[in-house]
Amino acid sequence: MKKDILVYIDDIIESIDKIEEYANRITEEDFERLESIQDAVLMRLAVIGESANKIPINIRKEHPEIPWRKIINLRNIIVHDYSSININRIWKIIKKDILLLKAQVEKLSSNISS
Repeated sequence: MKKDILVYIDDIIESIDKIEEYANRITEEDFERLESIQDAVLMRLAVIGESANKIPINIRKEHPEIPWRKIINLRNIIVHDYSSININRIWKIIKKDILLLKAQVEKLSSNISS
């Protein structure tokens, strides 16, 4: 079970790394204009949400500092209500929230590994 959880955490970290890679090469204006980058980022955010949803509820409850519900809700919007996505809000998430999430998830990974 511990190994499974670490696989999901690794998927989250890998997706965050990819999002950072995409976002660090462009401006907000580029992001608004480049649908291919939007699609790549949204796919990675969906992977993050799907992986977060697969982490057992008891682990999520033990780590309330990670906004699990918001992460999973964003995934649901991306997958089920694509037309309501606010690209400006997505840009803010990837430029402000994603680094904190990465630190929180890396800490969780370290705790589970030890």
